[in-house]
Amino acid sequence: MPMGESAAAGRRCLVLGGSGYVGAEVCRVLAARGARIVFTYRNNAAAASALQAELPGSRALRVDLTRYADVAEAIAQAASVWGGLDGLVQCAGSAGDPSLYRAGNHDKFLEITESGWDDMMDLTAKSTFAACAAAARAMSGSGGHIVVVGSVDGVKTVPAPIHYAAGKGALRAMVQALAKELGARGILVNMVAPGILDGGLARWLDPELLQEYLMHCSLRRTGTAREIAEFVAWLTLENTYVTGQSIVLDGGL
Repeated sequence: MPMGESAAAGRRCLVLGGSGYVGAEVCRVLAARGARIVFTYRNNAAAASALQAELPGSRALRVDLTRYADVAEAIAQAASVWGGLDGLVQCAGSAGDPSLYRAGNHDKFLEITESGWDDMMDLTAKSTFAACAAAARAMSGSGGHIVVVGSVDGVKTVPAPIHYAAGKGALRAMVQALAKELGARGILVNMVAPGILDGGLARWLDPELLQEYLMHCSLRRTGTAREIAEFVAWLTLENTYVTGQSIVLDGGL
């Protein structure tokens, strides 16, 4: 059952990548349940401003998540305002070069450059580690929840650019290891791995690959940001025992 507003009221939650397709919906669901929200954005100031206006009491921070020190500073800043942190949700991500998502090119991994690889890993793996380390310090002694929004690409064998899948796979391993490290502190760490959704990064997907996905998906449809956000909110606000898991939400692929 969804947690009521009173049970979650006052929970201090930081959402990285909160101006994005999934991140914005996560902010909305958390706020609707009474949580206090700070969210980050990088380039889309207009979307961040609109979301902040939509969610009274929320706060938007511009952060370059590829910079380790900036990620740590953003979390420390949010925690200092509140006197701690109860929940961290990492929703930030990048699809990389859109041309890598076209169908029929079986050697497309050869088109991934060193800088493309580094950019993907910085935004996916390094930023998440920096965020988790800073969040663990902010949650010290009080417990909390860390929820990483990854992708089915890091859990199942599906067509995906190699650096994208590798980054998401790194998140899965990171979550498993962090759950062991942080369990004694009462911090639960999990990853949500969405399949193809009806917006966001899915806009880069080749139509042929999308049709193949729908053909093999049990529900014969893509998911929605709301469906992902509802589950993320449960893990962040209500979960008391699930940790170290990568939970796939793909409609039964």
